[in-house]
Amino acid sequence: MVGFQLVHRQEIVLRDLDVFGHVNNAVFLTLIENARVRYLREVLGVSAIAEVRNILASATINFRSPLEFGAVVEVGARVEHIGTKSFRFGHEIWDDRERLAADAQTVQVMFDFTTSRTIEVPREWRARIEAFEQAGSVASA
Repeated sequence: MVGFQLVHRQEIVLRDLDVFGHVNNAVFLTLIENARVRYLREVLGVSAIAEVRNILASATINFRSPLEFGAVVEVGARVEHIGTKSFRFGHEIWDDRERLAADAQTVQVMFDFTTSRTIEVPREWRARIEAFEQAGSVASA
């Protein structure tokens, strides 16, 4: 996928379908989440649930074409902007017939689950994201 350093591949299975025989809209969020979790693990080094420090603040999905049973999709995840307490992912989902199924953006807010308050993006996370995304392509606040 052009423009994405991290691409998650996943097969569409029967439980993903709705009564119309195509992937239900809610499943698109799961596909995006699976790519995002892979990014947390592979890029940010998160290896346990206790190390997850971000929560989903918003999600916008533009549906472009339907996905069907048995398709193998590629879900791209890239950090497009890092703020003080949040960062924004850009996503694309392509099917194995080279059709764009959806593009999306999600905003992650850093969160301290003990105090229930937002926190700043850790310096280590910022450095890892910028290095992975090749520094110049990530806007930073």
